[in-house]
Amino acid sequence: METPDFDALARGLHADLTRVAAWRRVLRLLATVVYLFVFCWLLFVLLGGMLAARIGWESYSRLTTYIFPAFMGFALLSYLLSQAMLGFSRREHEAMRKVMARLFPSVRFSFTSEVDAPLLTESRLFTSSHANPALAVEAYGEVEAGEGDNALHVADVGVSYGWTNRLQYYPGLNYVVMVYRLVVRPLFARRIESSAHNFRGMFGWCRTARRYEGTILLLPDHLEDKLGYLARNIQVLRRRYDTRLVRLEDPDFERHFVVYADDEVAARMLLTPALMRRLVQLRTTFGRDLLLSFRKGCFYYAASMPQGFLGLRAGGLKDGQLLREIYHDLSMACRLADDLLSKPQGSRVQLQR
Repeated sequence: METPDFDALARGLHADLTRVAAWRRVLRLLATVVYLFVFCWLLFVLLGGMLAARIGWESYSRLTTYIFPAFMGFALLSYLLSQAMLGFSRREHEAMRKVMARLFPSVRFSFTSEVDAPLLTESRLFTSSHANPALAVEAYGEVEAGEGDNALHVADVGVSYGWTNRLQYYPGLNYVVMVYRLVVRPLFARRIESSAHNFRGMFGWCRTARRYEGTILLLPDHLEDKLGYLARNIQVLRRRYDTRLVRLEDPDFERHFVVYADDEVAARMLLTPALMRRLVQLRTTFGRDLLLSFRKGCFYYAASMPQGFLGLRAGGLKDGQLLREIYHDLSMACRLADDLLSKPQGSRVQLQR
């Protein structure tokens, strides 16, 4: 099939996309005001004694008379913010369903699916030490293609893990974590609802005809060199899963990926020169860092997308750029497993080309 006419689709969906963009602006404005108020209130509570000593108790007492009206305004703004979040979510879902129906009519698409935390833990892409609580997972939608055991699932997930999860169980520090997650991070997050997560993006999984010996992980190479997502967990991978670095003789591949496995022979048997070339091509075409895992009879993969994998991103309403980005990301996500696993029965998803 021919590539969709994105400009024509954008014109047909212009009213829906414009409505979502307007709600996004209202939501961002209200969120900024509300969270800044909360942050200033926390500073006022923590530093109230110093402020009183500086301006005098009489001036401080007059200042406190404005607290009740301020809180009445805060309550009203908080209510408006909650309604704006509901309104934005409802209209985004409506618009996204129309987009999916136009671009990918053959896949099953839902905003109500759930992704179990053990599934992400089993993938080994979201690691945790023995001292960490279990991963906390929030699903924002899922695409399913194929039938039965051959089905491919790709979800938009938010995952919470690491030191913020650990510290929330310590008396006193739990308040610091709460303020950080619920007040500070929403001011800077791409999407307010996912501000509490360490990871927001795509997570896909499917069963394979082949069972893999042990665990084989392919991570972006640069994650070892900076304190970003997963970089702090490299040592955890080695300790908990008894994996070790596997050096391969492909310079192009090793510029993009680093391989960890608990069975080096199995890793080398899987990562043939042809597969490594395909991986490099997919990484270049996708334009995002990929995390992949081969474990037992399953293949898992993930990519960070702070604006959401199954959400409408900001911008590009008139020229169809928004629809092009959605089409590119979803088509690549659905084709990834087929391109790597080379299923003889062909692609699970009949995409427009």
